[in-house]
Amino acid sequence: MSHEKENEKVSSQSLSINDLIQKAKDSLQQAKSVAVPQAWNVLQLAVADVIQNIETNHPDLKGADKKVLAMNVISGFYDQVFVIVNFPFVPKPLQPIIQKYVKQILMILVGATIDAMVTTFRQTGIFTNQASTVDSSTDITPKVSDK
Repeated sequence: MSHEKENEKVSSQSLSINDLIQKAKDSLQQAKSVAVPQAWNVLQLAVADVIQNIETNHPDLKGADKKVLAMNVISGFYDQVFVIVNFPFVPKPLQPIIQKYVKQILMILVGATIDAMVTTFRQTGIFTNQASTVDSSTDITPKVSDK
């Protein structure tokens, strides 16, 4: 594939995520902060959009590379859209202390969600490329069976 075509695909992906970021910011503009459940709902929608765009625009990438790309895009999305994510049952004075951990927790969930969505999309025929298998070796999330 030529570099021009690859650049067009990357540009198309960027345009789509930029549109998604703007839509999320517009819908959240009145909120000074977002509760974890609302942030998680928005992230799930972003994950679905991002993995479909990656599958369409980067079919030559291996599953592990697609997941890394998706995680990076979603992480950037999070940084641009969510300024403060609140836990409803944590007192306000403690909120700033836990903010750095909120993203880490949500990104662990995003990794598992990517795997689940790719599997579901493949099983339902949305993704027909069998090369887009989930590579569990890239998932560094501790499993119950690892304990």
